[in-house]
Amino acid sequence: MTPEADATSTPTTPSAPRHRIVLLVLAIAAAALALGVGVLPRLPGPAETLGLPWIAWVAAFFAGELLVVHIQLQRDSHSFSMTDLVLVAGLYLTAPVDLVTAQVVGLGLVLVLHRRQFGLKLAFNLAQYALTAGLAATVFATLGRGTPLSGAWDWLAALAAVAVSTVVSGLGIWAVMRVSGVSLALTALSRILGLSLPFALGVAAMGLLAANTAAQNPAALGLLVLPAGLLIAAYRAYEKAREQQNNLRLLHEVTSLLYDSDDAPTALTDFLTAVRGAFRADNAELVLFGEGDVAATLSRSREGEKPVALRLLERTEDADALVAWATETGEHTTRTGLGRGSALDRYTDRHALKDAMVSVLVTEGRVQGLLLVTGRLGDVGTFAGSDLALLETFGRHVATSLDRGRLETDLRRVIELQEELRHAAMHDPLTELPNRTLFLDRTEHDLHLAGRNGQWPAAVYIDLDGFKPVNDTYGHQAGDLLLQVFAQRLHEAVRSADTAARLGGDEFAVLLHGPIDTAGVEQVLARIRTALDLPIELGGGRSATVGASLGVAFSSADTDIDTLIRRADLAMYTAKRRGRGTSVYWSPELEPAETPSVPATEPSVAPTA
Repeated sequence: MTPEADATSTPTTPSAPRHRIVLLVLAIAAAALALGVGVLPRLPGPAETLGLPWIAWVAAFFAGELLVVHIQLQRDSHSFSMTDLVLVAGLYLTAPVDLVTAQVVGLGLVLVLHRRQFGLKLAFNLAQYALTAGLAATVFATLGRGTPLSGAWDWLAALAAVAVSTVVSGLGIWAVMRVSGVSLALTALSRILGLSLPFALGVAAMGLLAANTAAQNPAALGLLVLPAGLLIAAYRAYEKAREQQNNLRLLHEVTSLLYDSDDAPTALTDFLTAVRGAFRADNAELVLFGEGDVAATLSRSREGEKPVALRLLERTEDADALVAWATETGEHTTRTGLGRGSALDRYTDRHALKDAMVSVLVTEGRVQGLLLVTGRLGDVGTFAGSDLALLETFGRHVATSLDRGRLETDLRRVIELQEELRHAAMHDPLTELPNRTLFLDRTEHDLHLAGRNGQWPAAVYIDLDGFKPVNDTYGHQAGDLLLQVFAQRLHEAVRSADTAARLGGDEFAVLLHGPIDTAGVEQVLARIRTALDLPIELGGGRSATVGASLGVAFSSADTDIDTLIRRADLAMYTAKRRGRGTSVYWSPELEPAETPSVPATEPSVAPTA
């Protein structure tokens, strides 16, 4: 029996655990080499051989390893195969060295060609195959050869050989998971052996039948195909029933989380973690579409990362494409690898994912979101049809929770709070205009966009003239009112695509979306001057009129955001020096002249007398 470890499958294995795994692999390989060189050549061969060529044994091990049962333990998958049937038959019918090399080559071909294993994981499994096969041959030769008993004693020797091989394999799997950082107690080893030993001994017993049958009537070996298949089917049925039981438990827990929790973010992240565990997946995501103008949100649970709950999803292209494909085809739950060129296949190709499943959440004709699961852990198998049915059930629970209204109310409350916080962080609290942060962000976005379409924007810097006397004479309340009224008039004076912002104090700015020329800028400046000419009521029968100094700078292909802002600011200060109510366009002549450097002179030395 040769369980296959998948403990090194994590792509980002830390250097320290990887170093320990390498040392473990070297130790196992050294022990296997010592057996192969110092012990196996000295073991007696079988009394009778079947006469099969060595390559036939390789093919037998190859075929035996293809008939497997996969069992998952946390992140790691273990494959129990029909290899022990071939191994026991080989103990009776071929030389120990030929048997061990045939097993290593045959199983190695399965790992490389069928399971696509390479690197450290392949090295670990090959070293373990060599060691366990060598130990089995040694135990069988020690117990079964040179004894006065035959028949039943040899059978016990063969079963003991398989038992030793299975225990050593289990120890190797447990050890490699421990050194790779997986937290496993010693009880996990008993779980591995509890699953593998009965299977191994049952297969070994069929191997004994195969060896005795082959010695007497090789054609009768075909009769063993049926019990071997039934044994594999029975273990697969057991594992499937065990998995379904776990899934039912998870569904009950998830239902309680979604229906009973008063904390929507925590409920969603716990739900996604449960989904990820149920499918042994690297990542689970839930995208929820808000009603009306409410933004979409993303919640995610990913292996090795802190969960994300209800984060605003600004780019929804991927989610929209998946929903559109599901709506068009009518397949609301699907997985990759079905050969239909689906949007999900394109999504996994674009993001370099191994595999994925998606369930679009629809209730009463409304698409509420989608549940996406990606990256099946381990190299054995991918998402199957049974996984799709379970994913659909998980999705239905989420959709039902949303449809019942409670979870949706919690989500709306959280989303509204996030929107309020985001608005407060990006807007001036007094005037409600965008603040400096949002103005710079939009300016940088416009410049990047102009780099592709050639529609270059312009920036206008505004500094109010006469604001300080109003503030000092009538007080801060009157000054705040003046700023609020001017901000509203400025917002109305610019085009809908432009951005008027308050930078701080009595300084404002306008981003004029491109393309725009001098004539277009003059139209905006004229509207701003008209707004400035109107008196502003300050209350108590008082009013004030203020002017402004305006600086304008155009952008171009050689202009970055820092340069554009500096030029507009420089033009504004130039206008302020020239007098109240003027505007200045930036030009190279406005740049301060560089002060020429004066070379240092050598100190004069007075002549000596």
